[in-house]
Amino acid sequence: MNKTTSEPLDWIQLDLVPLINFESIYAPITIWWNPQAGLLEGDNTDFVLNLVEKAIQKGSVNHNVYGSVELTDPLKKPTELAAILGQFFWLVPQPVSKPYEYAEIIQPIDEYSACTTLQ
Repeated sequence: MNKTTSEPLDWIQLDLVPLINFESIYAPITIWWNPQAGLLEGDNTDFVLNLVEKAIQKGSVNHNVYGSVELTDPLKKPTELAAILGQFFWLVPQPVSKPYEYAEIIQPIDEYSACTTLQ
């Protein structure tokens, strides 16, 4: 949500972290995705679009656990894009208001500083 207007944000920052069996093949990637417009932004969009195009040519993505996902419009449908990219990467989505804006990193709470002692 947008902090000033309470409206949903249009873009999603996607951090793609290679699955363990692909760590030697792929580097971590950050892209920005607008599912309403079907747009991708970022330095590695050509790579991601190539993965999407290859998957569309097959017509579906098969998963051992979930069965198969039929592909109709992966750049506008989160389930479809996740099925394609999830074959190779862990996906970490974060809403942002525009491309190249990095999501705020939430700092873990230090268990000791968050506690008060009773005397």
